[in-house]
Amino acid sequence: MSFVFCEYDKLKTSDWFIKAARDLEATAIADTEAVWSPLKMGFYALERTDQFGRTTILPENFADEAGDVLDDHHTNTQWGVDNFRQYFTSTSPSAVAIPGWKTILQGGGTPIGITPEDIRLAWIGIAFPNKSLYISKLSIEIGDKRFPKIDIEELHNYNKPALIFEEGFIIPEETHFRLFGFFETTGYQRVVPLGFEMYRRRDLVISRT
Repeated sequence: MSFVFCEYDKLKTSDWFIKAARDLEATAIADTEAVWSPLKMGFYALERTDQFGRTTILPENFADEAGDVLDDHHTNTQWGVDNFRQYFTSTSPSAVAIPGWKTILQGGGTPIGITPEDIRLAWIGIAFPNKSLYISKLSIEIGDKRFPKIDIEELHNYNKPALIFEEGFIIPEETHFRLFGFFETTGYQRVVPLGFEMYRRRDLVISRT
């Protein structure tokens, strides 16, 4: 796994990042058209049934450490309700001690731990839009692959840090996914996957309930 650390605010003017994002988009569209044939890419696909659509990566595709999906019905009313902001302590989202490894995000499909049906993710990086970063290492599992741990202590020197993969990941529907972090201390943390998702059915992304 190759990656770079950078300031999130500088991505929109980075020629390297723009090219990497365009390459991932082209690969993801071609791959999805092959898997979901005869559907074709329609971007928003709000009217036509012969197309699949595209939007941002949504929090409701994931669950927290306790297995609660980050949607409108998230059981904790103080955080994680249709957003990536979570509260990490030795008892929240579940009883796992800090300092220590905790699950940041896992697939929010059925069963919990896999990505949802009819959703494919094109994942290019992670943003940490907090003023304080409480995580020093990351660990990623996708399908049957467990990637080497990533030390992100260098990101503590950045204002709005981001980690960008030099080659993004296409995560198919109903695929095991888990992102772990080593937490040095407790607090609220936003960990936001960067990229986009393709959806096979528009009802997956237009409902506001």
